[in-house]
Amino acid sequence: MNSILEVTNFTKGFFKKKALSDINLTLTRGNIYGLIGPNGSGKSTLMKSIYGMVKGRGSIKADGRRGVDIRNIVSYMPTEDYFYPYMRVEEVVKFYLDMYPDFNSERANELLEYMQIDLKDSVSGLSTGMRMRLKLVLCLARECSLYMLDEPLNGIDIISKKKITETIIGSMSEEKAIIISSHMLGDIELILDRVIFLKKGLLVLEDSLEALREERNTSLEDLYWEVYND
Repeated sequence: MNSILEVTNFTKGFFKKKALSDINLTLTRGNIYGLIGPNGSGKSTLMKSIYGMVKGRGSIKADGRRGVDIRNIVSYMPTEDYFYPYMRVEEVVKFYLDMYPDFNSERANELLEYMQIDLKDSVSGLSTGMRMRLKLVLCLARECSLYMLDEPLNGIDIISKKKITETIIGSMSEEKAIIISSHMLGDIELILDRVIFLKKGLLVLEDSLEALREERNTSLEDLYWEVYND
């Protein structure tokens, strides 16, 4: 079966405000998806809902799994740092190896070398860009079917952006899918296969990026302005 994720009639509210409203979405293997929208549109809430961190009404199923079982086949990189600053990189890698049975330490070491991160480096001594590189390594070193990256290019230098986008491309296969939430539209446009636009908790557009370019003769950034400039 080609689909990896099915979200059906999913709604999530915080108090009286709906963060997500009646979301219906099917993701297929072999695609990199761009999850697009301004702050407050529901991007992070959707990712956390898929990962089972928050609950709502409706159904979310990933490769036949539901709830916290989804975490066995989904690797999620949130915006927040999730390692202690006093740790060394080798301790973070060991923590992940103990936490996740699917964590591939050999793959992690290969990625760390490419990212120019030493196992002896202290997390507290890493720059913002290097910490982002480390987070991506930890996420992509798991042997999963679906990877979710929340703002992986936010606030980092040009070299880190290049290494991160190249690593994302190199991690893809026909058996996997990747979702990237990002405001850096120019940086991710060239690596996306499909785009998902959220606006005030509503799914307003999901389509092939190539098809949208052909139909509208526009860039992703211009399409963003068209959807959100109101």
